[in-house]
Amino acid sequence: MGFYAQILSNEWLWLGNFIFAYILFRAASTAPWGALWRNTEQFSVLIGLSLGLTALWLLPVGLREGLTLHLLGATLCVLLFDWQIASLLLTVLLLIGLLKNESNLIVAGSSGMVLIVLPIMATRVFFHLFQRFGIKSYFSFIWWNGYVCGFLTMILVGLANALLIGIFGPYSWFTFKQDYLAFLPILSSSESVVTGVFISGFAVFLPKAVAYFDQDIYFAKKPPD
Repeated sequence: MGFYAQILSNEWLWLGNFIFAYILFRAASTAPWGALWRNTEQFSVLIGLSLGLTALWLLPVGLREGLTLHLLGATLCVLLFDWQIASLLLTVLLLIGLLKNESNLIVAGSSGMVLIVLPIMATRVFFHLFQRFGIKSYFSFIWWNGYVCGFLTMILVGLANALLIGIFGPYSWFTFKQDYLAFLPILSSSESVVTGVFISGFAVFLPKAVAYFDQDIYFAKKPPD
């Protein structure tokens, strides 16, 4: 995402920084820190997942500068920790990636809006739709919030990145189609599988670690004799 520094003006970059900084301030000030510290399962998952996601964020997929993406884990983080801690965790990973690639940190806000804020907002919208219209069962929860939502959020991120570069960048439609959009369904499917597999395992074996999963709602109860 360091490519944004080449195609966006300073005004747009700083606007992205101010908006993103405000969102992070809200996340830090409203995050349930006490509940996280008391929930040993969730805290342990946070530490382990941070290490795994760091590796994923450092492995971009793409052929041309700017036309690269990587697995996000944003939907998984929201389902596990809710939006506040997910936002802060993914921001740390974003900064690690920018520093590793020696990118200008002025792009942190615009990159964060695309890679973090957009998928987190989408995940929350999809979850609320599931709460209102979905079947309250374990398999429905995993299928929709894990596999389907994981796929759709990555598609949205990819298209948002393509829109920005298409408007402000140097690439033609042919380049987008051949070197970027052709790979987006594959990457989105990978995001879907990773999100679905991990959230299904956590919901079964560490249900207290999943902020958006309620055993009393999503696990079928045995009827009384």
